[in-house]
Amino acid sequence: MYTDLFLALLNRNNARGHPILSALVYAFCPTSAHWWLAGADPTPPFDPVWQSMQDLATGKTLLEYLVDYGFDGLVEEVRNYIREVEEYRSHHPVQAPELMPLFRGGKIPAGRRFGSQNAINRLGGDWRNLFVYVRTWAFLSQDWRIGMRIARDAGYTLSGAKLLLTLPFTRLPVQFDAWVWQVPVGHVTETKIGLMVSRMEQDQLRFSLMQRCNSSDKRPWSNTPTVFALDRETGETNHFDQTLSDKDLERTVQSLSNLAKNGPHPPLNALQQPSICRKCGYRNLCFEKNFISSHALSAL
Repeated sequence: MYTDLFLALLNRNNARGHPILSALVYAFCPTSAHWWLAGADPTPPFDPVWQSMQDLATGKTLLEYLVDYGFDGLVEEVRNYIREVEEYRSHHPVQAPELMPLFRGGKIPAGRRFGSQNAINRLGGDWRNLFVYVRTWAFLSQDWRIGMRIARDAGYTLSGAKLLLTLPFTRLPVQFDAWVWQVPVGHVTETKIGLMVSRMEQDQLRFSLMQRCNSSDKRPWSNTPTVFALDRETGETNHFDQTLSDKDLERTVQSLSNLAKNGPHPPLNALQQPSICRKCGYRNLCFEKNFISSHALSAL
């Protein structure tokens, strides 16, 4: 999922056509950049991982949210799933063994779903989202914490923050959502910023910009934040491995921004990685409105 990017595109405090956002969306998909600059807002698909982290950061409990969503009749099934994952992990000391085909947990018989349709609709309408949501809360968030070397009893705080992306040639910053852990260490506070990724692939533009971000109140950080890649499937965690040099970042953003405004806008994801299109906020425009084939012909 690319929830953070689509949230930035929908953020009314971010100017449409901002060069940083234009570069980010063009790097994601040139066709998406075309739609955004033409005035179309994305409709992001529901992201159960993001929703779970957003709810977790409020300080309420998982049980409270399950009841709030309307899953109070399935609390025992959720508890059983958590116990099944814990037991499976104890017998299979590898990363996220519950993702292996042999793990049989995380299923609710159709007969037990009766009366919970409104609840699952609030989680995107897909029953699989319930267990993704629970797994993120109970396991992925803890895998990430451990990977970032944050002790459970460290007194840390987790928040979903709108951080400011800036470059010297831009007048206004871009507000961009990220996950921030504040960890007290002696008399100082360490800041750890997490960006979600898939297959541990670090997109250099987003990470390089985040490495230079400011806090939302524009005050200097008490120390330089550390940026981490958080794998949204396996729970793996890695430091940002920068390959795009700082001296090239501004030029790269300007170049991509110009391409976003002037084209070409080929549907590269549809041609190379169509699985990304299934998670794109512009899928409706490209496919359901039948624009993709004619646009592809004119752009290539």
